[in-house]
Amino acid sequence: MDARQTVFIVEDDFLIMEYLRELSEEIGLGVTGTCDVAEEAVEQIQALHPDYVFMDLRLRGEGEGVDVAMAIQARLPETKIVYITGSNEPASLSRISQDHPHRVLIKPVVEADLRRAVGMAPRGSVAAGPLS
Repeated sequence: MDARQTVFIVEDDFLIMEYLRELSEEIGLGVTGTCDVAEEAVEQIQALHPDYVFMDLRLRGEGEGVDVAMAIQARLPETKIVYITGSNEPASLSRISQDHPHRVLIKPVVEADLRRAVGMAPRGSVAAGPLS
């Protein structure tokens, strides 16, 4: 049985989606799926029950990332939403904050950002152990 943390990626830009998928796999997350359409994302996430959702604000279809996140949180409150957006405008950040996200990352996202968002130690860090 695979005990890795899992993530579902909701992103409307194919290249960014693939970058996030590859980066997630490199840091040891199991990617359960990807989607770029709001309505489909809700259905797939509810079926797959990932630990995390990396959520873009702007999506294809009806609704945006906050709408998807709120629908997910209503049914899967244990799923952590990490917004990954290119918009750091006050109105966008205010809309995101209504959902009480686990984290908000502003694009471009790098490995250290994703590691922090899912509670992983930065690459190369050594966990503190008992002193001898």
